Amino acid sequence: MAVPFECELVQWLSAQPELAEIPVSTDVPANRPSKFISVERTGGERTRILDRPELAIQCWASSSVEASELADELVDVVLPRVYALSDVGAFSINSVYNYPLDETQPRYQITVNAVVHTAVRRSK
Repeated sequence: MAVPFECELVQWLSAQPELAEIPVSTDVPANRPSKFISVERTGGERTRILDRPELAIQCWASSSVEASELADELVDVVLPRVYALSDVGAFSINSVYNYPLDETQPRYQITVNAVVHTAVRRSK
């Protein structure tokens, strides 16, 4: 069975030089670092041939400006390279918006859709 795409994306993001000092995970740590990225699957169809995940990529930081800057770096610099993953057939950014957890925890969210070739993923 293949690794879920969100886990594959977390591993890939963690290996990007721009994010070297920033933890990336599918879970929000109990003791949150001052800056980190979380990735979760929020929906999407999956068949034997194609997986079409809908993902939320959340950029957490100490201020809304820092969270926004991290989201911008992902959208403008890092995510356009996601096609380096051999199983990604399409990847689109749907929105980027301010999404604070509450009045004390700044966060920006990027919503994306992907098309992933599951046959390629199973053969890895």
